[in-house]
Amino acid sequence: MKYFVSDLIVGMKGIGEFGRWVSRCGREDFGAEFSAFTHSDAYWKELSEEVVPRCSAPMTFHGPYVQIEATSPLDSPEHAWLMESYRKVFALAAAYGARHVVFHYSQLQFAPEAIPEAQKNARAVMRQLNEEAHQQGVHFVIENLCRHPKEGTHLFTNEEYFHLFEEMPDAEALIDIGHANVNGLDVEKFLAAYGPRVRGFHVHNNDGMEDQHRDYHLGTADIRSIMHWAGAYTKDADIVIEYEPHEHLTQTELLEEIDELKGWVEEGIRH
Repeated sequence: MKYFVSDLIVGMKGIGEFGRWVSRCGREDFGAEFSAFTHSDAYWKELSEEVVPRCSAPMTFHGPYVQIEATSPLDSPEHAWLMESYRKVFALAAAYGARHVVFHYSQLQFAPEAIPEAQKNARAVMRQLNEEAHQQGVHFVIENLCRHPKEGTHLFTNEEYFHLFEEMPDAEALIDIGHANVNGLDVEKFLAAYGPRVRGFHVHNNDGMEDQHRDYHLGTADIRSIMHWAGAYTKDADIVIEYEPHEHLTQTELLEEIDELKGWVEEGIRH
């Protein structure tokens, strides 16, 4: 297992110092999850030409999700942009040994009648990207996403998320614990079914109603139990703390949390 902090906590303007910090830590088990955004040429240039090449720590990438939508029509400019963006990210991941690339299958909520077509498009995108990632030796991981009840219907139900991995037997998953807490996803059941194919976890917490990206101590999800399951069911998963900037933890506090999570995973491995 390796442990990471997402650069989400520092925002797009903080990635340079963030990368230098994780490198200075000098830990083989600790690194950064970088947001591999492609919507800003300046940001992508900084990330791909400066931050990632200079980072000596383990890395994971969160694939682009700003101005990216996988449910777009397959003959649309939006679809072409998504594919171009992910191909750039896969190339960077392959060049620098990123341990995985996270994928969001939609940023939207839908009217019920729009879901069949949206699902068809998203499935086609996932199949194609999964194939291309395998060709480059990149771990492409499909994240469980979060419903927003006031805005419409979520693209996939919990059951349909399970079924994605039956439909794509070589696909891999990332379990976002905060999203699972809002959606009621049975994390242990998923891990019992697909544990060896779960490459990572996003660790944050919430009140069970909204996706808040709070400190994992502050919410209704039982993080310690889930880390026990991560140790018991997965082989070499990446444990990523994913907080938004409103969580004002110091670097020392973040490392203390990393060590606590590591201890909980090791409890699960032992038992």
